[in-house]
Amino acid sequence: MAGTAWAQEDPVRDEIIVVADPLELVELNASRAVMGLDLSYAEAPRSVNVISDALIDRFSIETVDDLAAFAPGTFTGSFFGVPGSVSLRGNRADTYFRGFKRIENPGTFPTPLGASERIEIVKGPTPAIYGAGRVGGFLNITPLTARTAKDVNAEGHLLALEGTIGSYDKRIIRGDAGIAFDLAGRNGGLYAHAEYENSDSFYRGISPERTLVQSAFTLAGDSFEAEIGGAYFNSSGYKQTIGWNRVTQDLIDNGTYITGRDTDLADLNSDGKLTPDEVDGAVGSFFGTSNIRQLVDFGVFPSPAFALDEGVGTEKLSPRTVYIADEDIAEAETVTAYADFAWTLGDDTLRLQAFYDSMDSDLYVSYGFAAEYVADVYELRGSYGFNLSAGPVTLDALIGASYRSYNNETRQTFLSGYLAVDRRDLTVGPTGSDIFDDPFSQEANGIGWDTDLDSKTTDLAFFAVSDIAFYERLHLLASLRLDRFTASSINTGNTIFNPALGFVRLKDSDVRPSYELSLRYDVFDALSLYATYAENNALETNDGGGIEVDRVDQQNFVADSELYEAGLKLSRRDLAGSLAFYRQTRQRADPFGNLDEETSKGVEAELKYLLSDAFSVNGAVTWQETRIGAPGACGSGNGEFVVIPPTRAGLAPTDGYGGLFAALNASCLAELQGGYARNTAPEWLASGFITYTGPQTRLGAFGASLGAVYVGETGGKIENAIIFPDYVLAKAALFYEIGDLSLIANIDNLFDKRHFIPVQNVYEEVGALPGRGREFTITLRAKF
Repeated sequence: MAGTAWAQEDPVRDEIIVVADPLELVELNASRAVMGLDLSYAEAPRSVNVISDALIDRFSIETVDDLAAFAPGTFTGSFFGVPGSVSLRGNRADTYFRGFKRIENPGTFPTPLGASERIEIVKGPTPAIYGAGRVGGFLNITPLTARTAKDVNAEGHLLALEGTIGSYDKRIIRGDAGIAFDLAGRNGGLYAHAEYENSDSFYRGISPERTLVQSAFTLAGDSFEAEIGGAYFNSSGYKQTIGWNRVTQDLIDNGTYITGRDTDLADLNSDGKLTPDEVDGAVGSFFGTSNIRQLVDFGVFPSPAFALDEGVGTEKLSPRTVYIADEDIAEAETVTAYADFAWTLGDDTLRLQAFYDSMDSDLYVSYGFAAEYVADVYELRGSYGFNLSAGPVTLDALIGASYRSYNNETRQTFLSGYLAVDRRDLTVGPTGSDIFDDPFSQEANGIGWDTDLDSKTTDLAFFAVSDIAFYERLHLLASLRLDRFTASSINTGNTIFNPALGFVRLKDSDVRPSYELSLRYDVFDALSLYATYAENNALETNDGGGIEVDRVDQQNFVADSELYEAGLKLSRRDLAGSLAFYRQTRQRADPFGNLDEETSKGVEAELKYLLSDAFSVNGAVTWQETRIGAPGACGSGNGEFVVIPPTRAGLAPTDGYGGLFAALNASCLAELQGGYARNTAPEWLASGFITYTGPQTRLGAFGASLGAVYVGETGGKIENAIIFPDYVLAKAALFYEIGDLSLIANIDNLFDKRHFIPVQNVYEEVGALPGRGREFTITLRAKF
């Protein structure tokens, strides 16, 4: 509730106007996370959005799905219902923790944004100091122990307890503790944050449970600073779901669902699922893959097992009913640790850092997909920052080196084709004739791992970043990074289409330069113009962060990207705003090895204004477009793998829902051969909020926020694709504070607007996640 205040002098009258910023919308202390230099957010020649802990609390920001309301260019479709990674400018973004890239999160657990002191959203390629990353941008999270440290610095110690209850039995408890002390003449501190959730959810059958613990130790003297800390997280119950299957435009517009079951393919041994022999007995197999998956590349051969023959009709479907089963598995555990040491040498700074992150997760979705991801990464980084000046020219520079090692084991089952998302009638629920076998069961006649990949990558890098100022107004920011990537992979899975790549460890290396040039001109103290060009490289990884064997064999495991960006930034004591224009391209590969080029362009605008000491407003607008380059002729290996509805394969829905239809690559669908737009991200996004913060009185302080988010039309890309209408979701918050007690009430989707979230990845043409209805949370926090 407490905010920074500035005394603003009026040139006409001797009057002091106090402008408060309780949400830290305008003035939030900068961090080195943007470029590695001590630049403010307004000075960084990139589109940057920052969300403070106060804003996180006020609007109950818990997952990446909540970011679209406050950051332009940010929209995350459904990655099977689990908010693991954010999408920036139409691309899945990397997630960083205190400036270090975390392990890949393929939708196995929700990234816990609510436990953040701040969230920095940086658009464009990863800056040179932070390594090779995706072109769309990255998310940098500062853990909540940093807020505990700030509170402890004010009081000397802290103990805080917090509880949240909400819709659908939402239950979360949190605690913070910290103490400051003197250690050998230096200022020391110990800080901790912990939280536990055990809730149900809007979607029936999904009951999230998670535990998070953060800790940090800090030590600071006249010329030395150190911080050592880490985090532990585990979760279960965040089951993946495509939402609704058997998607038609009538289902989206009117909620009318096509019912019915296929009885030709049955659970013959009554073990509650379909094993490969039971599927093969009904539809057969070819070259080690099931004929229940039909590829239009080779023609479609209908089978009686594809047709619904029992209970065919229509029924209204509740948005709370989604594709889920008790047999589904979603378990994840992560461990994170870091150490940061800095020495001040006159005006220079020497910094040594170490980082470790790991993940162990099991995943199974009963339509036939299963995965096991085991990964760990460690990174060492050393940097030296210095300043030089000569007359009207000043130089702020950083040089350094880093070494990163990433180990990954990825086991998945989907290549053999024993899966079909439309077999299940959601009005009936899961049955033995639509639950497919999983490798975790270890049965003699069961399915095994199609992919069993053991991969290791290393990255030895040298980097340099400099900001050269001419007469204090013209700035040239230049960076250069040289990476030596090595990749080693072996696949011992059951379904390997190129036998020469099975059971053989392949290894390769590649040296790639990345660079960035930015020009910024400060028109006056509050307004600056900038232009940026960058070329960057990133590893082409699978869902678990590993390198597929064919990527090593073809020597294309490093993908390049390019960014053009220009914009302006406005920064005053009561006003902050930005406008950015961008165009970016990147090479991408999908899980089936298809290659293509993706081009995104757009405009992003943001405004934050402190109207008075009581009222503030903030808003954002985005226009964006993402296109995949022309794949070419069928069989070219270009364009992504596409699952299609039966109608696109020439069958009536009820004649095809028992199987699965797909194009091995988009080039085999005539309407996509000339290139296509990625419509799972809306072309238009907008948001606006107004906040009132009342004065402190003996009865406490009261405040409120109200606003809405507009999401444009989304949908698929094939001929006669499903269209999801645009929508507006309203949000409201009330808060009250008296002494060391605070109460926050938050309502999402205030008017219970019916809406849909597009599914990312291969099922975007056949799945749709119904948006959550009206939900509320109430949080009580007490400090001692």
